[in-house]
Amino acid sequence: MKVVNYGTVMVEMAEKEKASMHRDDMRKSSLAFQHKLQKMAAEEILRRSSSMENGVLVVDTHMMVKTPSGYLPGVPSHIISILQPSLIVLIEASPEEIKARRMRDSSGRMRDKAVAEEVEFEIHLSRTLASGCSLLSGAPLGIVENPPGEAAKAAEKILNMIEALGG
Repeated sequence: MKVVNYGTVMVEMAEKEKASMHRDDMRKSSLAFQHKLQKMAAEEILRRSSSMENGVLVVDTHMMVKTPSGYLPGVPSHIISILQPSLIVLIEASPEEIKARRMRDSSGRMRDKAVAEEVEFEIHLSRTLASGCSLLSGAPLGIVENPPGEAAKAAEKILNMIEALGG
């Protein structure tokens, strides 16, 4: 199993385009540039995974990104057609927990202020977009809760979903 973070690959692609930027600056770039990075990253992920025989590739990403123009799908239809997922898993936490995690984040990210109502809307929007990804790809959709201190349980549920694909 290999896990690839889509945003990290997008940052790498931005650097190839001579656009060195902080991870959070990407979402403030032009939509055309973000679309270009999404496509380049998907193609790069596919290229890197082509050497995997019978392995499982997990692409860790967000269902949407808040931009100055509005919410941009993290996995739009043209990316679905490139990656062709066999399973979509949405990992969730409560709005309160998401807000707390964002406030505790000391990674240097330049996050927007977390507002409870907005977090609730983002959870709803993520579910809607994940459903759309499932519809477009034909891949089943699973939703896994990730409450504090229970990451191992969430990971086990995801592994069970992956194993069920082979049956």
